[in-house]
Amino acid sequence: MNPRLNKLPFLLGDVALLAAAFLLAKYGPQPLSTGMVVAIACCVIIAAALGVTPFLADAFADERESTKERHDQMELQVKRLHAAAESLTRAAAQIKSVEEAVHKSAHAAETLPYRMQEKLAEFNEALAEKENSDHEALEQEVADLRAADSAQLKATADKIHKAAADWTALEAATRKQLAAAEAALAKIHAAAAAAASAYEAKLNAAVQAGALAATEALDAKLAEFKQGARPSRPAPAVHAPAAQLESAPGPVVVEAVSVESPAVAAATPEASVAPAAPAAVVEEPKPKKPRAPRKPKVEEQPLTDTTAPMPVELTPAAAAEPEPVISSDEDSAPASAAPAESSASSDGATRLLATAYIGIGNKLFLRGDGPGLSWDKGVPMQFVSIGKWGWATHDATAPFRAKLYKNDETTGMTGEISLAPGQHVEITALF
Repeated sequence: MNPRLNKLPFLLGDVALLAAAFLLAKYGPQPLSTGMVVAIACCVIIAAALGVTPFLADAFADERESTKERHDQMELQVKRLHAAAESLTRAAAQIKSVEEAVHKSAHAAETLPYRMQEKLAEFNEALAEKENSDHEALEQEVADLRAADSAQLKATADKIHKAAADWTALEAATRKQLAAAEAALAKIHAAAAAAASAYEAKLNAAVQAGALAATEALDAKLAEFKQGARPSRPAPAVHAPAAQLESAPGPVVVEAVSVESPAVAAATPEASVAPAAPAAVVEEPKPKKPRAPRKPKVEEQPLTDTTAPMPVELTPAAAAEPEPVISSDEDSAPASAAPAESSASSDGATRLLATAYIGIGNKLFLRGDGPGLSWDKGVPMQFVSIGKWGWATHDATAPFRAKLYKNDETTGMTGEISLAPGQHVEITALF
């Protein structure tokens, strides 16, 4: 950028020259001489030249700058033209290469079906060869398996035939042994039955003889007790006759029965028979203590079953009382309403105070046909204190019915509640 001339000196010189020309014209000799006029004219011309010089210099500088800018713009345009020409040249080269690639692709596309057919033919040939080789291998394996299976089946059949023959022989031998065992068992049963009958007859005879002897001894002891005489020695043991016990398997001794039961205990098959038993002593019966009445047993429930009802013993009075029936129908009559305590409210509002212990996190809802209530959706009651829930309205003009719900889902067991306008009702709710 060309430097600009300072206009202030030129303007000051112009002012000085014009002031000199004015002073020469005013204070010079009159009439003005030729030299004076020339001097004044020179001052004015020089002042005009000085005043125009900086503006002319600025004009020339502006023209030079504009010329330089136009030159720079032309150079820039020339550079852009050169760059565009180069890009066009590159684009032309790329277009040419693309055209060549398109020609190659078109030629490849033209030859592609033939190449595909050739590849398919080669693939089909390879697949056919593979199938033939696999088929031959499978046939060979099947033949080998058949040969091996036939050999194994033949060996298995031989083993089965041999085992069947062995089983047949074993069955015949077993049948013979079973027949012999059955015959021996029949002989044993017959011998056992005969021995048992003989032993039973001998035992019955010995028991009867012992029973008679025991009865006589007991009668003698009873007579002594009645006479007040104490026995000096223990009662001798009662033995069966030797002639009847010689063939018995062992000595048989029949103990004497107690005084309380004079009946003969040995007459039954349960008579006590023991070898070499000592003589029985008759003792006085001891008085028995009266037994306390048994308590009724209560069936215990398993600890894991928390839903099973616990057994409850009912007294005759409690068993005679009928169980109360609780109605849960929403359309029940007012006579089935829950018992409630009502009194007149101080401010004329209709209030309901319910006592319900429903657990932490649960709420009490109220449904009914009163003001602000409906049977479809409950209205939450206000929590007053622990176990206390309240509800109040000033819009009641006629008696209405209501029912309590736990979490607006579970119906209260207390049934319907009758509310009158201006009444304060207290009720206990059960769920």
